[in-house]
Amino acid sequence: MTPSPGTRPISDSPWFWAYLFGTAALIALALAAGKYGPRQAQIEREFQGRQRAAQNLNGQQPNVSLSTAERTLVSLQPLFFALAAITVVAWFLFWRSHRRRQLLPQSTTYSPEHDAS
Repeated sequence: MTPSPGTRPISDSPWFWAYLFGTAALIALALAAGKYGPRQAQIEREFQGRQRAAQNLNGQQPNVSLSTAERTLVSLQPLFFALAAITVVAWFLFWRSHRRRQLLPQSTTYSPEHDAS
């Protein structure tokens, strides 16, 4: 599909791509979260087990609680919030620039002929 003279495709906007990849990253993060929790809990339990063994060797009572899949030290929540914020900002800026292009008079819109000169 060729754009009509005087219009630019939406894919020319960097905000469109930021929004698209932000959305894809949020979907991938949501899909990966189910496997992340148990794996991260296993890694943390191995570390916590070494901590508890070191405390036992020093004659101390182990005071480290073990991680579970629902309660880990490192979570995906900050990454989720950062990606959501980036996606919302990119959507807003894309929408604003798209509306601005629609409201401009036809004589001031993009024309491929101007790039050729």
